[in-house]
Amino acid sequence: MADDSSDYSYVYEKEAIAYIDEEFDQIKDDCYLDHAGATMYSKSQMRNVADDLSSNLYGNPHSLGTASRLTHDVVDQMRFRILDHFRTNSDEYSVIFTSGATASLKLVSETFNFSEDGGANGHFVYLQDNHTSVLGMREVVAQRGVKVICLNHENIFDLFSDAVNTDEKKIRRPVDGINSLFVYPAQCNFSGLKYPLWWIERVRNGKLDSLIDNDRPEWFTFLDAASYVATNKLNLSIHKPDFVCVSFYKIFGYPTGLGALLVRKSAEKTLGKIYYGGGTVEISLSSDMFHSKRPVLHERFEDGTLSFLSIISLRHGFDALSKFPAKVVSRHVFSLARYLHHSLLKLHHANGEPIARLYADTDYEDCQKQGGIVTFNLLRSNGEIVGFVEFLNMANLHKIHLRTGCFCNPGACQRHLELSNEDLKEHFNAGHVCGDQRDLIDGKPTGAIRVSFGYMSRKSDVESLLDMVKKCFLNGPEVIKIPEWWKECKIKVKNNPNKNGIKVANENEPNNEASSIKKQTVDCETIKVVKEVRVEDEIMENEGGFRLKRLFIYPVKSCASYEISNSWIIGDRGLIYDREWMITTPSGVCLTQKQETKMCLVKPIIRQAENSLELNFPGMPSIQVPLKINKLNTEITRTEISQSKICGHRVEGIDCGADVSEWLSLCLGRPGLRLIRQNSESKRIKPVKKPEIAFSSQAQYLLINQASIQWLADRVPPDSGCDRDSILDRFRGNIIIEGGKSFEEMKWEKICIGKTRFQVDGKCTRCQMICIDQSTGNKTVEPLRTLAEEFHGKIRFGIYLSRTTSDSSVIRIGDTLFYK
Repeated sequence: MADDSSDYSYVYEKEAIAYIDEEFDQIKDDCYLDHAGATMYSKSQMRNVADDLSSNLYGNPHSLGTASRLTHDVVDQMRFRILDHFRTNSDEYSVIFTSGATASLKLVSETFNFSEDGGANGHFVYLQDNHTSVLGMREVVAQRGVKVICLNHENIFDLFSDAVNTDEKKIRRPVDGINSLFVYPAQCNFSGLKYPLWWIERVRNGKLDSLIDNDRPEWFTFLDAASYVATNKLNLSIHKPDFVCVSFYKIFGYPTGLGALLVRKSAEKTLGKIYYGGGTVEISLSSDMFHSKRPVLHERFEDGTLSFLSIISLRHGFDALSKFPAKVVSRHVFSLARYLHHSLLKLHHANGEPIARLYADTDYEDCQKQGGIVTFNLLRSNGEIVGFVEFLNMANLHKIHLRTGCFCNPGACQRHLELSNEDLKEHFNAGHVCGDQRDLIDGKPTGAIRVSFGYMSRKSDVESLLDMVKKCFLNGPEVIKIPEWWKECKIKVKNNPNKNGIKVANENEPNNEASSIKKQTVDCETIKVVKEVRVEDEIMENEGGFRLKRLFIYPVKSCASYEISNSWIIGDRGLIYDREWMITTPSGVCLTQKQETKMCLVKPIIRQAENSLELNFPGMPSIQVPLKINKLNTEITRTEISQSKICGHRVEGIDCGADVSEWLSLCLGRPGLRLIRQNSESKRIKPVKKPEIAFSSQAQYLLINQASIQWLADRVPPDSGCDRDSILDRFRGNIIIEGGKSFEEMKWEKICIGKTRFQVDGKCTRCQMICIDQSTGNKTVEPLRTLAEEFHGKIRFGIYLSRTTSDSSVIRIGDTLFYK
């Protein structure tokens, strides 16, 4: 793309950029833009961790030996290091190690005393835009009888926008024994808005008294700093919340599963703990209800053995981060976010319609108000929203890593997407849940696309994303212009400096007429031939003369196909030898073309007479593995595949040996690959009443209609780089039929091919796999882009089948197909 730096200001010196290129070369071929989810760790950081752990003997800190004493001392040093990082000390704050920010929030929700006598006289106040973990706090305190108040975005800024009132200037004397807690994020993980830290002091002075009935409780503030501290300096010598939670993997990538709760000394009195674990008591009697908890706060709250090796590793994360001053990092990620935000804002389709709907709370001109996050959805030239799953498929194809959905911030998501509580409940009743792929319901988005930057992010990352957006989603030559509504919003913000937010999402609503669903057109004409057949008292039709044209199996999952020339046996799991083998990485994870496109060049040949599966690869001699294994003569290594790696199922496999492992590793350039054969004696652990399947993704069979393929090929632009003759191979179907009209198959419920009956299990949802040319391994944006545009983001092509009988049968090329 053109080097338009008008919206980008370089912050790092050339030396810093060169250092980043060297330290983070594990992502040199990828574009990583999910730092709010988890940032990256540097090479030297991990090398220093390994050197530390391999050079020193660290024991359990609860023991009394020399190794344990070393651990205890280093852990204490890390407490001091954490406090120093946040510009405070042990006289003012204590550090409690937890498993992360969520665990810290949970701990306070369970132990905070809203009244000294154990009652529930205080209030729990939180922002609508808080993380889901804060909403979890609400449930805990509400169950204890505490009164709960939710403040929306407008409420909170209106509340704090007025000048300090007279009451706040007076000496405030809170009512003894009544405590209230206010929880808010330092930075919104949805929009990147930085909430004012000076609210902390205003709350302590009674600013929220107007919300409640009680006479002046003592107010405490919990600052969720997990998103903020990753790229900003939190100075606790200036702003002093009573509680602060952080997760260290968000700051420097490693270790995960470790966070901290910082507790101000003056707030320790509010935490009352009942449960105690190992190491947290001075004495405990097993036969009598007697114990005495340790007096030091962190010793009292850190139940059991700490993750001491992870805590020890923190030092090397802080060392790596120390090379980049916090103020510089903050300006760097802000500059990148501003560049991306303004670029998307000005980018328009050829017809002048915007390409993006931006969800922002600021105008991206003030680093003090805006962090390194940009959240948006893309728009088609007719105003329709592009589903985030469609976008994610294209991003994966281009090795761009980011996050989609609501990012565990339902309040901010709801506000920016303008969804009512009733809308959300309707979506839930329609089957949509957090984290699924239901990106659009009735044309409205259920989530968004989030780009977030870290200290190691580069300008080239933004350019890679923008290039992909233009290549895959821009209709016609790009038009660069500043929208008129944006100019008006900027004027409003300038004239109202006390208003923090800028309303973006409403300003470019799609044109309802333009976004109406287009009617599908079918170019090919067919002669209507009606036949009927009775199958077990069911009347099935053959309208258009459907028949089985081609048949494919894929012996090794995600490798090339093997075409059946005449007939083939249908087994218990599907077509025999279909996806009976799979390739795994050294960690036991199934490898697919999504990670390694060259897998399509591994071509299998079934040689039944020779009891051999022959594998071929360009420039390599072929290799054979047996189709049937004689267990008496073969050494078998059983490998259990992770349940989450084969579409939610756990399977048991048999390792095919070192020779084919080495052959695959050489072909694909990946050391440690293994070929695993599904164990015919084991059954896949699957949902009840589902047919047995091999290493396939969703069902026993995938049916593709040749007429539907032709319909799509006719619409793929000739200059797209996608060979139209390759489209059928890209969809990797088993059963290819001909006859009739395109997409007739999408309406079928049951079919019969020859003498074999099938149940239609559903439509096949497509991802970036169809963008891989199966003859070369090259990637193109087609046909996914055309498919998504024609069907308005509902990327479905082909139907899943399962056989409805268990008896052995044979399927033949030319068999007639009947359907219901």
